[in-house]
Amino acid sequence: MVREVEIRSLLSEQKYGELCELLPKKFTKVNEDVLTTVRFRPNDVRVRYSDKIREIVFKDGNPTSVSRNELSINLKDRGDCEKTIALLKQLGFKNDPPWVKRKQEFVCEYGGFEYTLSLQHVENFAYLLEAEIMLEDEDDALHVENLKKILESLGCKPIEPNEFNARIAAYVENNSWIK
Repeated sequence: MVREVEIRSLLSEQKYGELCELLPKKFTKVNEDVLTTVRFRPNDVRVRYSDKIREIVFKDGNPTSVSRNELSINLKDRGDCEKTIALLKQLGFKNDPPWVKRKQEFVCEYGGFEYTLSLQHVENFAYLLEAEIMLEDEDDALHVENLKKILESLGCKPIEPNEFNARIAAYVENNSWIK
């Protein structure tokens, strides 16, 4: 299990376009992917898959928390993802509507640490820039401040957790027929 420390910024489509141009010039791109996620409740259990990744992920706590523990288990193939989704439903977990995320990831060196910037377009939901670091057992507070400074240096403002929760709730309600 690792600790994920993450700050998000909600972007306009215009700002997203600007960052699509800027980030590859300023930072090293380490990944690009189109990822489908099916999230289950209670708790936060996700099955994520793409051409590059197939995994089940458990994240403790609120999805808008700045810092949470995360456990990932790789799955063999898309068939394993479908079986895992069916198993979770059979066990009584309730799934949110799935979402598709187009993302580009970049490495950002700041304050002697290596952070990941993830520029995302979540279809029918939002444009986001996430700044994060995965930790074993370091102090979160230093990284929270660094992540905020990174976002601000790119002209982005961190989204408030209650605003992000409201957007998630609206997405789930407006797309509940997709489950």
